[in-house]
Amino acid sequence: MPHIEIILPIYNELKNIPILVERLDQVRKKLSSEATFSYLFINDGSQDGSTEYLNQLHSTRFDIRVVHLLHNFGHGPALACGVQHFRGDLAVFMDADLQDPPEAITEMFQAWKKGAKTVVAERSSRAEKNKILFNTFYYLLHKVAPTLPPVNFGTHCLLDASVMARIKMLKEKNRYFPGLVGFSSPKIEAVPIHRLERQNGKSQVGLKGLIHLAITAFLSFSSTPVRLVSIFGLIASVIAIFSGSVIMGIKIFTNLAIPGWASTMSALAFGSGIQLLCLGIIGEYIARIYDEVKERPLYLVDRVLENSASAALSKEDSIFTPKVISL
Repeated sequence: MPHIEIILPIYNELKNIPILVERLDQVRKKLSSEATFSYLFINDGSQDGSTEYLNQLHSTRFDIRVVHLLHNFGHGPALACGVQHFRGDLAVFMDADLQDPPEAITEMFQAWKKGAKTVVAERSSRAEKNKILFNTFYYLLHKVAPTLPPVNFGTHCLLDASVMARIKMLKEKNRYFPGLVGFSSPKIEAVPIHRLERQNGKSQVGLKGLIHLAITAFLSFSSTPVRLVSIFGLIASVIAIFSGSVIMGIKIFTNLAIPGWASTMSALAFGSGIQLLCLGIIGEYIARIYDEVKERPLYLVDRVLENSASAALSKEDSIFTPKVISL
């Protein structure tokens, strides 16, 4: 019987954790005859009482492990921590904000039983306010990074242990998780879901974080941005040569020459803008190279709450009635 470990990065999700665990326990009951379950919470420096709640939850259940990070390192490092601490035959990643339905795990598991090594929750529709931005991002990303699978998914996925072993080998610091999943998977099966809006709390990522994640995705899996530098430089050179020829022709062959301040400043402004844009794109790559060569760890663990029974669940798991602590 395969063992499924649910990996849950947590940051200020106190109101969502009880609801999430209750819904996951319902999924667990449905699959109790086919798989065993355990939960791995990665507490990414929560400050809303989530830490204390997870400690209490761990003390009452043998199927839960908790890794408390030293402080808030971000969503990507929390996922990387989950990869490194994974134990089991199957890993299910999902956020605790309840935007992706836990009930999709049942369908994911059935796809795995048919031979799929990677099953993702494809966001076929969204209730979020920024869905136009998300759709535009995925469209552009798949255009400039054709090696990525053409599936719109985020954190929610089911991965076989063999895929997890490959992801563990990837050591880059700037991590786009869906890209790493696609890179490490021979084939991806998709389960369509409807992504909801967040009901409680505030997203750890936010608009600024989403922009950073988008930049990371483009720079990690495509060299198109840096190639655009050459294209911009070529376009600027052609425009400069053409403009210079026109100005010289007007000056030599006509009496329509206008004092050159406007044309000079326009050309200077255009050239300066192109240069700054190109330097900015190159700078993004250099900044990421700098992050890699520092070899600073992605995260630091404060403490780990282990439970020996959670590593290899006994037969009692099939008759164990999970207990959820109320707030």
